Amino acid sequence: MKIDNFKKNLTLIVPITILLILSLLNMYGASYISSLYKNAFTREALWVIIGISIFIVFYNLNKSIVIKYINIIYILGVISLLAVLLFGANINGASSWFKLGPFSVQPSELFKPFFIVFLACLVSHHKGKSITLLLKLIVFTLIPAILIFLEPDTGVVLMYLLIMIGVILASPIKKWQTALFIFLIIAFIVGFLSIYFFDKDLFVKAFGSSFFYRIDRLLDFKNNSSYQLNNALIGIGSAGAFGYGLTHPKIYVPEIITDFVFDLTMLNFGYITGIIVTGIYTFILYELFRLYKNTKNLLNKCTLLSIFSLMSFQVFEHIFMNLGITPITGITLPFLSYGGSSLISYFLIVALIVNFN
Repeated sequence: MKIDNFKKNLTLIVPITILLILSLLNMYGASYISSLYKNAFTREALWVIIGISIFIVFYNLNKSIVIKYINIIYILGVISLLAVLLFGANINGASSWFKLGPFSVQPSELFKPFFIVFLACLVSHHKGKSITLLLKLIVFTLIPAILIFLEPDTGVVLMYLLIMIGVILASPIKKWQTALFIFLIIAFIVGFLSIYFFDKDLFVKAFGSSFFYRIDRLLDFKNNSSYQLNNALIGIGSAGAFGYGLTHPKIYVPEIITDFVFDLTMLNFGYITGIIVTGIYTFILYELFRLYKNTKNLLNKCTLLSIFSLMSFQVFEHIFMNLGITPITGITLPFLSYGGSSLISYFLIVALIVNFN
């Protein structure tokens, strides 16, 4: 049964494997950009091995065990988010990580796959009114989202909200209630931005100066000079169709192995490979949506559509910010960015897809 399930999902596993191989090659090439990245290949290989091991464990784990303890896992996840706020290491202005020797662990990333299962279970086990279910989904999403916002990590907050929206759209919540909820979100965003644009003093009083500067940096990114983005665009502009190759010296870009790995791919292999990589992600997203449409199980539908929503945002926000089209949010590219918590998170997500499908 497990072997048959694995074979059924090869259309997802094969392209993901290609991305992981490309990631390892990228990390090797990054060592020729800066000595800061000299250990990137070794560490990425280690994270891939850890990720595959975790995938094997969760793939062979009976999904009923995860479902049985998902409420406890949710509580532990929220506690970890609170703990990282109080005791986490401050890296680049955010308290999002626990330092474990030479490695950093990001609870919000590791919690993400279990948060997906938790919301999907809320829907599949709910017996009451649909409006009650909608309120439950909102409340249980806001708890971790607020804690992550305080770290601060706006990009991950958006991921959690998109997971919730994916679950809501796959759920049996009445269409008019979903439409009303989306309308209220849009109205809130319009009101929020109106205050920001037309009464900045009121915005600072209401939300604080720190949050004002975070929003200002996001919305005014086209007018703000970015050394990181400028170097990335100069690099890919000169790399051409086939790139510099792995061992050729390349322009330095801060955080290129994580936040700007799509540009690193084009530096190493050229924009033709960039187009191919975009095609691979598009195919993976198509397969996820196809699986969602073909399943009748409510738990599986909620799980798959939430993963589709999450991954769609993460892939295209990363690619677009690497090209200077959208603000730099620090969103990593699944399976291609340097590993750690984000890579482990996606290995867990793939295990969910294969196990729950």
